[in-house]
Amino acid sequence: MAVGSLSLDDAAVSRPAGARPAGMHPRVAVVVLNWNGWRDTVRCVRSLEASDYPNYEVVVVDNGSDDGSPERLREMCPAATVLAVGQNLGFAGGNNRGIRHALRSDARYVWVLNNDTVVDRQALATMVKTAEADPAVGAVGAVIWTMDGARVLAWGGGDVDLRGGRSWYVVTPHERLTYITGASMLLKTAALQDAGLFDERFFLYWEDTDLSWRLRRAGWTVRVAPDARVWHQESSTVGQDTYMKARHFTRGLVLFLRKHTPVPLVPAVRALRRELYRARVRRRADLQRGVARGWVEGWLA
Repeated sequence: MAVGSLSLDDAAVSRPAGARPAGMHPRVAVVVLNWNGWRDTVRCVRSLEASDYPNYEVVVVDNGSDDGSPERLREMCPAATVLAVGQNLGFAGGNNRGIRHALRSDARYVWVLNNDTVVDRQALATMVKTAEADPAVGAVGAVIWTMDGARVLAWGGGDVDLRGGRSWYVVTPHERLTYITGASMLLKTAALQDAGLFDERFFLYWEDTDLSWRLRRAGWTVRVAPDARVWHQESSTVGQDTYMKARHFTRGLVLFLRKHTPVPLVPAVRALRRELYRARVRRRADLQRGVARGWVEGWLA
């Protein structure tokens, strides 16, 4: 599937009950990806329904769940559009289905939002205000808080190191902000038409970094709205410390380096050594296997 293709793939669609009043607010399509997690998704949609932003549509993309999610979501979230795609397309592919749906409508923005989040009622309005204030802004992130009892401030922007890593900060100066997390990513549709959609070769992890990088190369900027708050239950799909996370994270990292560095082998090998060392220190042979397999898959993708 070509990156940036705007055609809508076939999907089973459940239409929303009605449109929200537009007023003077640009229309936003909120894309929420679900995979065997309808309870989290319902909680996320409930928080969206309390939003003070008047002009949005919720698009839930079910990524081939086998727990009855599409039926549950249609029953419990009747105002949402439910796209049941019938297979697990990964984070990039699943969200692209929802983005293509939004691009067929009159949406000016697409808010890609993890299903394991809860949003502040003012978050969407705050991000839209940030985007509207500068025509060059192509994507806006929120400040991410953890959803555990501590409610810790976890993320406020990120910076990519092309030597093989990336960093994230509670507060990121604009000049150091090079990517925003796909957990909450408000995207201007005009920017998507310039830079393309998520690259579906990533499947899971680093696709948000890649899209942020491509937006910036196309002349757009990325920002974080410091007053937009989103609470995130991190890694609820693959777990915090698992073989699958190690595999897909390393795969995405290597693919990103191949795409965006002139001589990718040097930083890719450096990243491999670092990730293997971390797994060895933790005495986790399964994580080492995940890193090794992910490295090979990222190099061959």
